[in-house]
Amino acid sequence: MERLNDFCLALYVKTRNCIDGFKRRLRDEQGATTVEYALLIAVIVIGIIAAATYMFDPLKEFFKDVVKKVKETAGLDSK
Repeated sequence: MERLNDFCLALYVKTRNCIDGFKRRLRDEQGATTVEYALLIAVIVIGIIAAATYMFDPLKEFFKDVVKKVKETAGLDSK
């Protein structure tokens, strides 16, 4: 659990630093750089959405199988 907490804290700090850096870029006078970053973020978000859409059904089936096996192992499976 401590490793998970450390991981979450590190992820939060990195995300916070990234957001702070992005805010600084927005205040910066170099508008072209800000637009480039915004476009890069948009492409990344579109990629994540496309991947999530493509992987939805396989992941849904995977987790159904995991739940089924956990129930069988725990003896909670109603037959």
